[in-house]
Amino acid sequence: MKRFVAFLVAATAVIALVPTAAPAKVGTLDGLYNKRYCEIFTVSMPDPPNFSVDVYNTVGLSDCPPEQWDSVDFTAVKEETGSLAAVPNGPRRWLIDTIANGKAGVPLTIGGLEMRHVAVLTVPSLSPSPYTEMKIARTTTWVFNKGRKVHFIVSPEGSKYALQAYTTNIDKTLRAKNLDSLGSNEGMAMPEGWAYRTIKLKKQLRLKAPGMATIMRDGLGGTYQKFTWPKNFFKPAKKAGSRKR
Repeated sequence: MKRFVAFLVAATAVIALVPTAAPAKVGTLDGLYNKRYCEIFTVSMPDPPNFSVDVYNTVGLSDCPPEQWDSVDFTAVKEETGSLAAVPNGPRRWLIDTIANGKAGVPLTIGGLEMRHVAVLTVPSLSPSPYTEMKIARTTTWVFNKGRKVHFIVSPEGSKYALQAYTTNIDKTLRAKNLDSLGSNEGMAMPEGWAYRTIKLKKQLRLKAPGMATIMRDGLGGTYQKFTWPKNFFKPAKKAGSRKR
């Protein structure tokens, strides 16, 4: 079960507001930075050896009040949904400011919490290691505002992955304000040749997932999306009214 939870932390913390089979609306959620949210996963096995995972979360509905989250009876959720297992994921906190162009199902109550069904995953394995790339189908744009710090890891090959949500489930001392030093945290367990970096944005950064995103997790349960810097992102913006002479 621990391996199962580890996989789901990696795979689903980054797919809030993805297209689902349930009725959904396209929308934008602002003011997410450092906001708390929780997820519940229900598992079935409709096509052995593959597992199907229904994902529900509180994003845009509440900050997952501790007293409600702590009182969720996951055995009852399992029975209520007729699933093989019902598993908690959270609480977690966003490091992005906005989710743009996302889709989510209608609100419902599960485990006593108002949540939305946001995804169905079909997975052949429940135990990938940290720093393993995975593909997730979604159409969203993560927005980091100007002035925001972006924390990212870089592989030996130069691939970059932006940290978009963290959790204190493994390291209770983690806070948004102390993530600059995350690279020196032994719990990260970064493979040889990997690097952790932080940059303060001089302009807004928008990371698009036009139908598919590549994700991974670190040793502390943080979740990342693979990205490249937009073209000309580091070039100074032209001042309004400027003209060539």
